[in-house]
Amino acid sequence: MKLSENKILPKLKLIGTMTSMLIIKANMCLATNSGIGTAEVTQATENIKRVITSIAMPLGGVLIFASVVVAAIKMIANANNPQKRAESIGSLAWICGGGVVLGASLIIAGIIINIATNNSGNLLGG
Repeated sequence: MKLSENKILPKLKLIGTMTSMLIIKANMCLATNSGIGTAEVTQATENIKRVITSIAMPLGGVLIFASVVVAAIKMIANANNPQKRAESIGSLAWICGGGVVLGASLIIAGIIINIATNNSGNLLGG
């Protein structure tokens, strides 16, 4: 009997805690006038665009440039060792792949923002 109580009691406590949290949070979820207005959507869209254009693009460009410089320095340093030089040349492929992924992510983010807002700042369907 003692063994089954040790297994059941923690589960009942967890169920009770989750139920009480759900009841407490249901008040907030069912509140009226809690919809997202066009001002919030416009501001969020502008913030996302600002972050992408002011942080992601320059940071990605700097990282790619720094990676190319490091790979070039490795190639120069390993000029007499064909195996290590080949490894540094192979790192250029990874740098190109990273640039493609960065560019694709920026393009996809732009497409998602334009589709979600119809390029008007208003969320579609709302």
